[in-house]
Amino acid sequence: MKSTSGMIIVDKKAHICPPSSATHPSDRWESLFVYAFICKFTKLRGKVEGLETPMDFEAALLLPVPNTIMTQILTRFILNLRPQTRNLSSDIIATTVASVLQEYLKSNERTVFWNDEWKRNVDPFQGLDDGGFWSSEWDFKLKVLRQFVELQLVHSNEIKALIDRAWGVIHNKHKKHEITPAPPPPEDPYSMENLLLVPLGQDCQRKRYWVIDDSPRVYMSTNPWKITAAFEAVCSTRDEYVALIERLKSRAPPEPKNGQRRTKPEQAHSALLKVLQDRITIIDADIARVQKVRRKIEQKQILMAQAEVRETRTRRRTTRPDYAYLNNPDSEVIDEPK
Repeated sequence: MKSTSGMIIVDKKAHICPPSSATHPSDRWESLFVYAFICKFTKLRGKVEGLETPMDFEAALLLPVPNTIMTQILTRFILNLRPQTRNLSSDIIATTVASVLQEYLKSNERTVFWNDEWKRNVDPFQGLDDGGFWSSEWDFKLKVLRQFVELQLVHSNEIKALIDRAWGVIHNKHKKHEITPAPPPPEDPYSMENLLLVPLGQDCQRKRYWVIDDSPRVYMSTNPWKITAAFEAVCSTRDEYVALIERLKSRAPPEPKNGQRRTKPEQAHSALLKVLQDRITIIDADIARVQKVRRKIEQKQILMAQAEVRETRTRRRTTRPDYAYLNNPDSEVIDEPK
């Protein structure tokens, strides 16, 4: 609060949400946010070995050691912001992550690591133990990933170009040679329809349900305009998915009486049930696809292990031959004259 010439000026404080009590990445909205960006703006899913579902992403996030999935995600994020970066091997990428992020933290742009008291961003890597990024808690790693996604949406030329193309945005309209390109068709992976992240539907209690791919994973969120808004993963397997449908059926409103019409929440509940039921065949196909991919990975690992065993067994011990030379003039062996 400041006083100037008898006037009182009150500094407005930003709205601060209470900290999340989630004990697993699946119950944090940032996990959906980051994984959605991976699916919509990169080709990592399906290209990186082992990254097929949101559960794979969360498992990699929980590992306290460097792993292929997280290394490839960080590599892609850094290259989107700094295309010329070279130090991206798994043993030093954590240092590169800190270096790139610190560049943006120097500006006045508010980030996840903004300190209201100091009126600036703080260095989140300061004070970390020797393990650095990898040995940190999953909560810290998720915040870093979220911040990288936000930075890419604002500063990455490649990502901004995809968004501009999808929404038909053109810059420098005053130039005559600039022609507004037609937005891509809905079936294009980078169309507006595919880049948008909207709820699958909502039930009669106005709870929103979200999906990001064809896996059984479904998220649920409550009213986002309330400070008590909740977010959680309600299913991750096919059995849990079917159980979710049954729960929604049990909470479905009764059929309206003659002459009455369903309310909008009731209509939304029925529409949500239909969408969830229609996705079962899609989920079954995706589960079969993921199982096939994982079998190939397992077979590859078995073959690599067998090859290593064979190499170990056939490896011969090599020793240098010990030659004896007759360099001693007092030797008992004397060549006889011919």
